[in-house]
Parts: sequence; structure tokens; C-alpha cells
Amino acid sequence: MTEERAPDLAAADTRDGPSARPGDGASARPRGLLWLVGIENALIPDMDVDELTWTGHRERWREDLALAAAVGATAVRYGLTWPEVETAPGQYDFTRVDAVLDEMQRLGLEPVWDLVHFGVPAYLAGGYLDPAFPEAYAAYLEAFARRYRGVVTKLTPWNEPYISVYFRAGFGIWPPHLEGRDGFARLLAPVVTALHEGLRRLEDAAPDTQVWLNDGADTFHPRRPEVAEEAGFRTLQRYAAFDLLLGKAVPGQETHEWLLRAGFPREVLARCAAEPVRVDVIGLDYYPETEHDLDVGEDGRPVVTTARRPLGLAATTLAYHRRYGLPLFVAESSAAGSDEVRRRWIEWNMGEIAAARSGGADVVGYTWWPLFDHVDWDSLLTRRAGFVCPAGLYHLRPTVSDRQETDAARAYRELATGEVAAGPGTARELAAGAPSEEEPA
Repeated sequence: MTEERAPDLAAADTRDGPSARPGDGASARPRGLLWLVGIENALIPDMDVDELTWTGHRERWREDLALAAAVGATAVRYGLTWPEVETAPGQYDFTRVDAVLDEMQRLGLEPVWDLVHFGVPAYLAGGYLDPAFPEAYAAYLEAFARRYRGVVTKLTPWNEPYISVYFRAGFGIWPPHLEGRDGFARLLAPVVTALHEGLRRLEDAAPDTQVWLNDGADTFHPRRPEVAEEAGFRTLQRYAAFDLLLGKAVPGQETHEWLLRAGFPREVLARCAAEPVRVDVIGLDYYPETEHDLDVGEDGRPVVTTARRPLGLAATTLAYHRRYGLPLFVAESSAAGSDEVRRRWIEWNMGEIAAARSGGADVVGYTWWPLFDHVDWDSLLTRRAGFVCPAGLYHLRPTVSDRQETDAARAYRELATGEVAAGPGTARELAAGAPSEEEPA
């Protein structure tokens, strides 16, 4: 695969796109949804990324959890992730995790816990390619599952395995900057090996814990016939981790065949096909820029831009429904831009969920990600500019330590609760009187 140009995310954030498409009942409140918010928690030691510090969350984590409750969420996608829990090889410090889970319980918030959000402990100097990585990850998952059995009943064992690999190999904008299909296959192998072994151990450590595994739901649309094959392949890549873990990548199946041609280890293919592991709910990450147009520039390099005519969230959801037949949830979704654009986006999401359900998909949850703005995702974390991406229900204004409610927060609350938005003092009232145990900072 030749080098490609990054998508124009700034343009994607402000476009009308699907949010402007009218639909009957677009703002209706779907019944039986788990209403989630997510807190961006990327901690990536080899890239010096620490979103919880950059957004001031480590100092005001109680207040932020109270905001989640105040906005009407009943669950939170959250995690103090692997690099800060495993403080030395085989040594786990769960003190901060304990404190957060206690506070969530006090607030009536259900955790959907992220074990890994891109980063691995610094002692694994080779990252995903470190020989010790798969076993270290599986041991960490097992230790967490045993400790929190019955407390954390919904576990995300790895946030976005496809995206985690694609950004480091294929697209290659993150270290170790591998390229092409063979680079993707090389890096995917240890990630799937680790996940497969970890989920196998989960069955012994906490068999009643549900696995809520999410990934990017990227679709690529060809702008000309010459790139149709490549667009189809790039869309197929999004299924790689799910196909392997669920035992669908068998000889003759499309994922099995392209991975085999790309040099993916035969023994890993065979193990996954023979011993599928359990995924209870598949999470789809769908943003205004999740669907792409693929073209070729004058220099012959692929050009990726935001799709002019996206299929939409409903069509994307139904594609996963047809492929896997499992319950689904929207694990990440949000839009930047004006309050009106963001309100239309969430209302359009509701209409698309209703359409997907009408088509037979079992959509069980919806997540606005992030609860509050995150930092430097405009460059996909490739630059350290301190740029605050205005995608949250709460903006980091006037400083990153502040939280400013938006119209999108009010729209989310009205849909989640069916009630008129509460006043801005609600979160402070929820946070008041919280116990003073050690903070996770």
C-alpha cells in the first residue's frame, strides 16, 4: 500500500453530512437503550500521550463522574488503563481503580471498563511486537477479571484493536510506522494472540463478565473504478479482529485468505478458527468522518477524504448485524461544530438506531464520546499542540480544568431521561459529600 494523505478532519468536524438528513422520528427516544458517555483515557507511554492529565481529569475525576450522572448517563465507558495499573512486570496497583469504581457505584453509574486504550506498559519496550507482550496482557486481564468479578460486569478488553493496529501499521502514523498489508498483518498477530489468550482466561476467572468489544466501523467508498478493489479491502480490514476472535476466519473465508497472503502466522489463524472466544456485544465507533472517499492524487498516492455520500449509521450497523448476528452498541459517536450541528447529530443518531432496529439489529446502547473535550485528536495524536477538540458534551472552557455545558449535553439529557435538562449545579451537588479516599491521580 502506498503512502496516503491524512483525511481532512477539520473539514469533517464541521460538515452537515448525515446530521442534516431529515428522517421521520429522528429525535424520538429509542426504548431500552443503555445510555453511556465515554471519558477519553488514551495513555500511550511510547508517544508521551496522557489524555487524563491533559484534560485535567486526574484532579477533578469525581466532578467529571458527577457530570456523567447529571447528564443522564446510566453507564460510563472508562478506564485507568494498563500502563498505570501494572507498575512493574507482574505487579498491579489497583488502588485508583478501586476508588473510581466505588465512586461510580455511589453515583449509580455502571462501568463499561476499558482495559487497554492503545498504550502498553513502558517496560514492554517493543510495544505490541515485544515477545513478552501477549502473556503480559493475558495475565493482566486475568488479574483484573478475578479482582472485579461481580463489580465490573461489562468489560472492554481492548479499545479498537483494528484502529490500534492500523494507526501503527498500514496507515502507519504511529510507531513503529509499519506500512502496507504485510505490516498490518505483522502487528495484528500479537494483538489478536494476546486478546485470544486473555479472553480464554476470562472464562475461568470471571465467566459471567460480559465482553463488550468495540472498534472503528470505517467504510471506504471508491471515487473511481480504479480504486474499487482497494476501497473494498480497506473496509474489510475493520472486521479482522472480530473475524479472528469469533472463529470466522477459516480457510476460504475472505479475512483468512488476505491475512494468509499478507504473512499472518498460520498457527494463529488455526488456533483462532479452532478455539473461538466469546464476544457478547460488538461496539461500533461511528463519527462524521468514519466513512471515507478513496481516490488517487496526481502523484499516484491514495487520497482519503470524508465521504460525500455516506451510507449512514443504520446501514453500517446492519452490515455488522448480518455478519455476526450479535447485539451491538454505538461505542463512540460525536460531532464537533456548532451547537445546532451537534444537536442534529445526536438526533440523527437516534433515527439511525431506530432504522437499524427495524432492520433486525439488536442495538442495546448508545455512547457519546467524549463526555468532555479531548486534546490533540485533530492530528490523531501526531502533534503536541494542546489543541482542544470541541467534541464533548462539555467543553474545556475557559481552561482545560473547566467544564462548560453545551446544547448537545442538554439534548443528550433530554433523550436519555425524557426530562427537561437540569440546572448546571446538579453535578456539583452530586459530587458534594463524596468520601475522601485517595484520588486516582
